[in-house]
Amino acid sequence: MSFHKSSLALALSFALPSVASASGIFLSEAGSANLGTGGAGDGVYTKNAVAIWTNPATASFMEEERHTISATVLNLNMGYEDNNGGVGAESNKTMPVASYFSNHHINDKWSWGLALSSRGGAALDYGYEWAGAGQLTDVALVTYQLNPSVSYRIDERAAIAFGLQLDYALINANTSAIELDTSDSFAAGFNVGMMFDVTESVNLGISYRSQLEHNFDGDTRLILDEDKMVIGTGKYGAPLITPAILDISASYKVSAKTTVFTSVQWHDWSKWDKTIVELDYGRGERNYPINREFEDVWHFGFGGEHQLGNSSWTLKAGYSYETSPLDDKANQSPDLPVGEQHRYSIGLSKQFQDSTLDLYYEYADFGEMEIAQEGRFKDLNGTFIGQVHFVGASYTF
Repeated sequence: MSFHKSSLALALSFALPSVASASGIFLSEAGSANLGTGGAGDGVYTKNAVAIWTNPATASFMEEERHTISATVLNLNMGYEDNNGGVGAESNKTMPVASYFSNHHINDKWSWGLALSSRGGAALDYGYEWAGAGQLTDVALVTYQLNPSVSYRIDERAAIAFGLQLDYALINANTSAIELDTSDSFAAGFNVGMMFDVTESVNLGISYRSQLEHNFDGDTRLILDEDKMVIGTGKYGAPLITPAILDISASYKVSAKTTVFTSVQWHDWSKWDKTIVELDYGRGERNYPINREFEDVWHFGFGGEHQLGNSSWTLKAGYSYETSPLDDKANQSPDLPVGEQHRYSIGLSKQFQDSTLDLYYEYADFGEMEIAQEGRFKDLNGTFIGQVHFVGASYTF
């Protein structure tokens, strides 16, 4: 049964950690306040309640109580071309996510906020015929987080805030020879932030969201490829880490109608050097370490908004670039291949008397992500090509 044990370790290594390394990227838009700019300047944006997700200190600078309901639909397309003549694959999945945010002023000094959104999630289905079916046929990850926070206004120019992350995750993954039962997990963390009115035209925000670690476990079955006959059962367990994120955001009001935004983020992926998978087939628990060798990720975002004439419409646009967490293509994985990312976003905002409607579209280009595995059970050699289309709206009242 050594082949199946090794295969299961590989399945878990693909199904659990690497999905998270890109999942937050895929659904990060669910918590974006400044939708049309691709999230640039989220840590200082105060026109809707979503900003408390990135920086809870923004609540102190919002002039009144606000509630924001947002909805995003993403279409993820991931293809694979094999360099050795093996069968390629293509996965096309559409996923919706809805979120709710609100902020409330207790008095002149204290405010509190509540956010319910997704920190990450993704789904892939390559089928059973492609070259990597022994490593992965399908995988799905869904997360939702409740994030209450409090903000304190130090003076007219500064505020500080603290929040609590209560995170729920659900995962399912399979290979051509292995079925894993769906598993869920709870994790807790914190987030903190500060915001400053540097001048009448310049705002600066600094925020930090702590690392979260989920631990999944459940039953697993070894099956025959053709008739799905169960030939063995066991237990599995593995962690999933969502990295800590440091965000620095700024805005500059060029004129009464035009504002530009920027954000720089650091994602602490280097903490994840290995994944330890635990397996138990009734002969004693064994640990299987899988090398990750992730590097820290840097994210740079730029955007702006401009009021159209004297109308109630505002046009937005933004671009962001994100470095790859992987440097060695031997550590690439088919569950959610990662690499450099370029994102392009455009949006429109409509101001009503007591409410605002925001609409946006975003395209994320992952380019070509090479994979050259080494080892007995890791033999993929080819290229993944991926892109995501996002369409969304939010309503603030």
